[in-house]
Amino acid sequence: MTTEYDRLVEEQATGYPVDVDESNAEVEDVDVDTGFDPEDDEVEVIPDAPTESDGEPKAAATKKEPKKPARGDLPEGYVTPVGLAKIITEKGLHGTEEDGSNRVCPPQVVYSYIKNAPKEHPFPLETVKDSVGQPRQALKADAGVSWWEEKNKRVAERKQNAADKAAKAAARAAAKPSEAEAAGTEDAAPAEEAE
Repeated sequence: MTTEYDRLVEEQATGYPVDVDESNAEVEDVDVDTGFDPEDDEVEVIPDAPTESDGEPKAAATKKEPKKPARGDLPEGYVTPVGLAKIITEKGLHGTEEDGSNRVCPPQVVYSYIKNAPKEHPFPLETVKDSVGQPRQALKADAGVSWWEEKNKRVAERKQNAADKAAKAAARAAAKPSEAEAAGTEDAAPAEEAE
């Protein structure tokens, strides 16, 4: 006798309900007319394009005009922030890899500098109209490159100032133990005499 659990396990394994008794099922042969005759050698030719009665191909009644591009070309000398990222990579202004090749400047980095540029040195981004007449955010390529070079100088100067400050702090830290040692030897001498 099969328990409910055994029936469920078998049903899940086979994907069929166990209650169905397939041993008594009869299968009836069915003749289906598919319209295919293997002895028929004729091939029906269907024309590719509908034709008019005069033999000319029919023009498409609902022919769509090509869609105009959403963005046009920028004025001469202007680039997008993505274009500036490519220029920066080509010129090697984003640094170099260990093998000496130029490090790739991702466009996200340029967009980050656009958003977070210091007020004293704003990013030279402008709104210009492209060839389609749409306003676009762009910048002059030479202005963008010069801004990036100035940024690199500011970053290098900041790093140098931080290194100088760290060196001074290390020098002061090195000088303090020698003073303490000098003071410690004076204190230690009387202690030895007291013994």
